[in-house]
Amino acid sequence: MIIKNALEQIEILVRNFKKENKIERLLCFSAVITILNRIEDITEEEKIPNYVIYKKDLLESCEKICELEDNSEDVGQLIGKALVAIRNLKSYQCFNVDNHHI
Repeated sequence: MIIKNALEQIEILVRNFKKENKIERLLCFSAVITILNRIEDITEEEKIPNYVIYKKDLLESCEKICELEDNSEDVGQLIGKALVAIRNLKSYQCFNVDNHHI
């Protein structure tokens, strides 16, 4: 699995949360978790800086969007937060996907 491609697929899933119904959101969230678990399997022996923090940010936003947590925020704002977390996962401070082929 190429990390950059995996994160791009997660981004597509998150962007689609806005137009999905509750069941579809939960299915998309399940796919996000599955992809993140595979990323963890692949990078298990490497110490990826900030991965745990950015993953937590992404999952917290997704859980609120899927109404698995109390949600007082607008879905659009939560999607924005999730997209920031994905950008952070791609960034130099984490996987640095634009400069490495991992």
